[in-house]
Amino acid sequence: MPSLTAGRRRPGLDVTRLVALMGMLGIVLTLAATGYLAQREYQRRFDDAKEQLATEAFFLSDHANRLFEVAMIALSGARSLTVGRSWEEIASNPELARQLRDFADAIPYIEDVWLNDATGQLRATSFAFPSPKSDASDRENFKAAKLPVDELFVGTLIRGKITRRPTFLLSNRMQAADGSFNGMVSVTADLAYFSDYWAGVALPYDARVTITRVPTLEVLAEFPEHGEQPATPAGLSESVANAPSAGQYATHGPDGRFGAFRRVGEHPIYLTVDISDAAVVAGWRSWFANILPVPAVAIALFGVLSWLAIRSSRLQRASQLSLAAANEGLHVEMSRRESAEDQLRQLQKIEAIGQLTGGIAHDFNNMLAIIVGSLGLMEKRLKRGERDIEKYLTAAQEGASRAAALTQRLLAFARKQPLAPQTIDPNRFVAGMSDMLQRTLTESIRIETVLAAGLWKVRVDPAQLENALLNLAVNARDAMPEGGRLTIETANASIDQAYSEAHGNVPSGQYALLAVTDTGTGMSPDIIKRVFEPFFTTKGVGKGSGLGLSQVYGFVRQSGGHVTIYSELGQGSTVKIYLPRYYGVDAEIEKGQSQGDSRPTGSPDEVILVVEDEAGVRRLSVEALRDLGYTVIDAEGPGRALELIGSSPRIDLLFTDIIMPDINGRELADRARVLRPLMKVLYTTGYTHNAVVHNGLLDPGVRLLGKPFSLDQLAASVRAALDS
Repeated sequence: MPSLTAGRRRPGLDVTRLVALMGMLGIVLTLAATGYLAQREYQRRFDDAKEQLATEAFFLSDHANRLFEVAMIALSGARSLTVGRSWEEIASNPELARQLRDFADAIPYIEDVWLNDATGQLRATSFAFPSPKSDASDRENFKAAKLPVDELFVGTLIRGKITRRPTFLLSNRMQAADGSFNGMVSVTADLAYFSDYWAGVALPYDARVTITRVPTLEVLAEFPEHGEQPATPAGLSESVANAPSAGQYATHGPDGRFGAFRRVGEHPIYLTVDISDAAVVAGWRSWFANILPVPAVAIALFGVLSWLAIRSSRLQRASQLSLAAANEGLHVEMSRRESAEDQLRQLQKIEAIGQLTGGIAHDFNNMLAIIVGSLGLMEKRLKRGERDIEKYLTAAQEGASRAAALTQRLLAFARKQPLAPQTIDPNRFVAGMSDMLQRTLTESIRIETVLAAGLWKVRVDPAQLENALLNLAVNARDAMPEGGRLTIETANASIDQAYSEAHGNVPSGQYALLAVTDTGTGMSPDIIKRVFEPFFTTKGVGKGSGLGLSQVYGFVRQSGGHVTIYSELGQGSTVKIYLPRYYGVDAEIEKGQSQGDSRPTGSPDEVILVVEDEAGVRRLSVEALRDLGYTVIDAEGPGRALELIGSSPRIDLLFTDIIMPDINGRELADRARVLRPLMKVLYTTGYTHNAVVHNGLLDPGVRLLGKPFSLDQLAASVRAALDS
């Protein structure tokens, strides 16, 4: 008789069907996630491309503007040669023709110089004397020059009939003493200036770069070249009309392209960089093909899981073994993905280094162009027996000073500068800088200080702290073009463990706070995230290097402190610098102690030994010290220096480079002091080294003069070392 309970079995949950449904759901979710990620990556690639094109347009337009600046110099120089001369004198003067030829030869990418009188007749050129007959009265550039507006006229693309080299004409108005029209000066510029530089730039995808003339929208130069008459970038006209300074443009369709444009200086010229939609899509497809195995494996695993679940009621043991194998495959895939993520992070680091290197090369090339060009013009004038070279000498010195300042800012950002910390009362320090800050700012900006009572002392490098405050003041000034208020506050502050962990493990403890607040334009959150990046700037071309705040960041972090920025658009900005409290009892320095304005000198009975392995630097150092009145002997290396120290009757100061072959400057000084215990030592180097610097701080008692140094810096450092 059958059991009575058999017919009343309670319905149970069908586990195999539930697991199978979960597997199908996993497949659907995997497909949805893959589609979502693919769509986001698709959009990200286009967004990144637009941002990169805007960056390329910024740097390439800055480079392009250099040619127009050089052309303006050439036009001004040629115009100055005609001052006080009639057109008959200009046309009949072979010496003027020679000067025009020398002037054109001395300036790179400037081919010829032309002078037309008020009727349009060609009166003088740099390539022929007497000048050939030519009438420009009906030409576009001459009509523009007759207008009572002192603007640079940019001509159309011209190709040489024989050389086929592309050039274009730049013209400017000449005026008589009473301001009336007196003629036209023109130069021919070589478009190879653009193509030569563009060929060496790593451009994204299938990028096309052009120089376009407005309002005709005629392309003067393009890279890569597609023909003798390049086509205007599609969509540029409407975009320029809506955003005259800079912006983006795009065309849609199978051959669609998009790009960025930027006006070159204040000239009627635009630089464009664009790429095709197809190139970006091709890159995205390649990425999608590379990641496709991941969702495919996941879908396969979900399918296997469903199949194993159905069989689990019959072959439980076999199912368990299959699941174990599947789990092992997941671990292998996870390991592969982790490895790919590590490689991606490494590539991002390399890209960041490349961006930094490009910024350094860009700024140094500009400064070297000033120095090399000025020296070339000085050489030309000196060969002709002319002595009017002060402006070129000043330009070369300014370029060298800017290069040295750039190096110091980079070392500050990299936290590789040698700091000489001293005990400082921040209240007194800020008060001592008030006059300097007021001179830095315009009269329309009012400075206020709010100094806290009982403020803790700090121990930092006073020169670097002064530079940091000056950088912040300059940024505040630029953010308040119409004037405003700059407030500097001090206070005691404490950083707890929670704040420390939330802000990159800033050391917790007690700090002296310096806050600099302006009432300027403020910054958006996207800009705030990048303000400490080197070479990132929101200022116009030529108005900022992008290293001011990165220098502040590097100095504060090297000093063991912390810096933050708070800002809102239209409400101003506040930069807060936290410097560690100093618990010692050292005597504090006085800000703004007066120093003599005269350059300190020496006497012939003071003997200095100069040790430098670089012959050019050694020769200049020796000559400079002799001009200051010292008796100087020199050695090209440590071996010869030790011989002189042992044989010379008197040596008062050892002035030595640190990084040299065989032994470094610190080891040389230690050996020298065994022979001459009372001899003073002054080190010099172009890069801080562990020989005299540890943890970013100069060793006690060490005197260091960084390269490059001026004659005033050399005189002051040598005098201080001898008198110590």
